Amino acid sequence: DTNSEKPLNEVYYQNQKYLPEKSDGIFENRIIATFLKHCWEEVKGLEPAGEVEIFACLACAGPVRDNAVEMSNLKGIFIDGNAIASGKYCDDHYVARIIVCKVINDFVAQGYGCLTLQPSEVRELTPNSGKMIDTSGPKVCVGAGTGLGECFLTPDSNGSYTCFPSEGGHTEFNPRSDLEVKLRAALMKKFVNKHRISTERVVSGPGLANVYEFLASEFPDRVDQSVHKEFLEAGDMQGKIVSVNAKEGTLCYQALQIMISAYGSEVGSAAVKWMPTGGMYVTGGITPKNIEHIEGQDSEFMKAYRDKGRVSPLLETIPLFAVMVEDLGVRGAFKCCFMEYERLYKTDSSTSDSKSKTAPSSSVLLAMIAAALTTGVAMSMMK
Repeated sequence: DTNSEKPLNEVYYQNQKYLPEKSDGIFENRIIATFLKHCWEEVKGLEPAGEVEIFACLACAGPVRDNAVEMSNLKGIFIDGNAIASGKYCDDHYVARIIVCKVINDFVAQGYGCLTLQPSEVRELTPNSGKMIDTSGPKVCVGAGTGLGECFLTPDSNGSYTCFPSEGGHTEFNPRSDLEVKLRAALMKKFVNKHRISTERVVSGPGLANVYEFLASEFPDRVDQSVHKEFLEAGDMQGKIVSVNAKEGTLCYQALQIMISAYGSEVGSAAVKWMPTGGMYVTGGITPKNIEHIEGQDSEFMKAYRDKGRVSPLLETIPLFAVMVEDLGVRGAFKCCFMEYERLYKTDSSTSDSKSKTAPSSSVLLAMIAAALTTGVAMSMMK
């Protein structure tokens, strides 16, 4: 099992260059074939391509149906895992070695990545969380970054987990103070919605920018003009400007605390809904970068997490972890590759199954993460 090992090779491709238009098979022809050719030319010690089998997993933003996805943030490019494995649109001899290509949601990859975590890669937010884990219980993953992702995992009778997608980050934002009621009203006006606003509009990098923008309008006398100018010129990086300038007593700090509190509240709501006795994992890029505002029983995150009225005591029984690594997506994709390998070749030693297959001497695991701007592809080997 190579799930948590460093990949043998990893390359990021600029989508604007490699995926310039929508056409059948463009992903496998321009990204996968290019990467595999590069690997066999540059990585030493690989078996000849004709002698290996490749298990691939593609994690991408968007709903997955029938092992395929339409990438709305990539010109509507349609990626079909079954077509890739069958060579329907690509006759490249490297791509022809792919026998399985599984397409999953990008946050499902995060969920599978949680299965590879080591104790040193997490922080216990609830004391003694490591000892509280129920190995037969469900797991939940909530992570804020460019958006707010959520997923859950359930085990089968053998203890093997399956991850399921969720769009929980798009449920309604619930204000917890008079100021947050005003924030919700401002965001409803900004995004032209009379009745609701999603939690992701507050709990994410862009969400942090939304909160600061509201505070700057609400309290103009407190605006630091130099920071505000930098904020206005930052484009997609406005959230980072707020976070970097979040010094105590500033509007940026207040914005960060509001976002962190809403984050904790949403994680608590997810814990109440799913009761993840197998572990609640707080992931995403925002978590490790702001861990000093998240951990600690008196942090705004933890106070909001526990503030669930009559069911608050339930949360003391849920193992709660902050994930401190940011490579869960690629690790989860590798995990899926390995699971597909096991599904194809694992046999029951207690029976003699004449139909069981013999694993090849060398198998390649191919993990792909397709985002709006780049596609990351990594390769590892089965051992």
